[in-house]
Amino acid sequence: MNNTGLDKDEENKEISIDKITGQETENTLVQDRNGNKITIPAGFKVINPNQTIEEGIVIEDVSANNSNTIGNQFVWIPCTLDGSNNTLKYDRYAYVRDGWEYRQIKLSEKDADGSYKIQRADNTSYYFHEEIPEKEGQSIEKYGGYYIGRYEVGCDTLRTSDSSGNITNTAKIKSGLNLYNWITRDEAATIAEKIYTGKSKLCSSYAWNTALQFIGGTYVVNSEGENYSGGLKNTGYYSIKNIYVMGGNAYEWTTENASSIESPSAFRGGSYFHNALVAPAASRHRYYTSYHDEYLGMRVTLYM
Repeated sequence: MNNTGLDKDEENKEISIDKITGQETENTLVQDRNGNKITIPAGFKVINPNQTIEEGIVIEDVSANNSNTIGNQFVWIPCTLDGSNNTLKYDRYAYVRDGWEYRQIKLSEKDADGSYKIQRADNTSYYFHEEIPEKEGQSIEKYGGYYIGRYEVGCDTLRTSDSSGNITNTAKIKSGLNLYNWITRDEAATIAEKIYTGKSKLCSSYAWNTALQFIGGTYVVNSEGENYSGGLKNTGYYSIKNIYVMGGNAYEWTTENASSIESPSAFRGGSYFHNALVAPAASRHRYYTSYHDEYLGMRVTLYM
């Protein structure tokens, strides 16, 4: 399921952002109207060239290499590894809100993988940790950002409990789809990596948190406006900066880990049966790796 255009890694050319057609055979460096630079992967076009990076630049797959990926959309998150020159730092963040039982604490102590330990205030018997994935770091360093799926991963088929163990549905990042749910953490990782082989992956804690920093505001710790009641909704009903649903509707698996033996896998955000104050977009949760349910999905990130 590889979009071969993404494998091109020639020297970037810089042209006007509104001139990108998606027929380019290599990654292309462009500028928004404020002069901020962004690299567009080969096979993608910009669907909102009149907006700025700060407003959320959206790219769409228009490559003819793979009919399964055409129409997939991603949003550019500008960042650097060190946060220099007032840039957004690609990092794991701990979030706090007055009165929030599940507020997070970033310790000065590191895990064996080199990452700082992050705990939830309601239970300090375990912590979350994740080493920065090597390919992610290399891509951030070279291009100054990454792409996050505009939507939760969806599929054409309505999945039920009978879908457990079946990951043959084609994964898509588009509006109006059924949620790709009833998946374990390992299945989510496999699905993500097959969309654009070698370029796409399940969202890491770094990518999740940096996207939240990009969105900013009170939404991060109080995701009002999201779906916190009334059952599961299809992809594409609520957005900020062109990124849809990181708070309610369904939890989302990530590659972050927890130090708990019984529940070592982390998922983020909230779901339709919680509320914006209890489980906002910043929420961290843990469960056993093989857990799967209706209200647990995934999000993909794209690197170059």
